[in-house]
Amino acid sequence: MWGGAYQTEVFRAAFEAVPKGEVTAARALGLPAFQTFLDITLPIALRIAITGTTTTAITQFRSSSFMIVVGYQELTYVANRIVSDTFKVFETFGIACLMYLLGCSILSALSRTFERRLAVPGLGVVK
Repeated sequence: MWGGAYQTEVFRAAFEAVPKGEVTAARALGLPAFQTFLDITLPIALRIAITGTTTTAITQFRSSSFMIVVGYQELTYVANRIVSDTFKVFETFGIACLMYLLGCSILSALSRTFERRLAVPGLGVVK
């Protein structure tokens, strides 16, 4: 639930960040409001929202308690169970840490790739 609220806020901010001149120009050319939204506002807002959406997704992944909802056991919970059986604290949580790092790195790399592919010259800086 909290992830949905954050995602909603990310997209609201992205729609507000669309330059008003773009919308005004489309309306001046005679595009109806819905067509302006589909052709101008939506593509620009989606490009702007990529970074915030990725950040929220990584935060949800790191929190990982939402995974219980979809049927998977939480990684930290599993690590605690292994520690209680084997008493190998550093090894177990070291591996759990590496798994979180790998998952977050993959999400970040995919986001950067997606952001570069959708980049429009003059609309923000993508490195």
